Amino acid sequence: MCGVCGTLGGEEHWSTASGRLQLDDAPTRRAERARRIRIINEVVRGLQVRVSDWQGLYYLVVGPTGKQQVVDSLPHVWAALQDVAGRSVDPLLATG
Repeated sequence: MCGVCGTLGGEEHWSTASGRLQLDDAPTRRAERARRIRIINEVVRGLQVRVSDWQGLYYLVVGPTGKQQVVDSLPHVWAALQDVAGRSVDPLLATG
């Protein structure tokens, strides 16, 4: 447990792995994560919610009222989006 923030380090989710070959010019894990967050924000743009990186390990999900949650994997991001948005969010149907 982190003594400063009180969060526990969970097991890595398969979605955090880079889907590319480990070549010299391959993007870093951090760059892949930033790309993933940009895509999520594009998908949920019309819901007035925002996802950002927190400590390089977690996702910070903030709703239109300022309600926020820190989660550790993509499945948890979608659940948190529903909670902070106050409505159902389907990543396959969400439009910006």
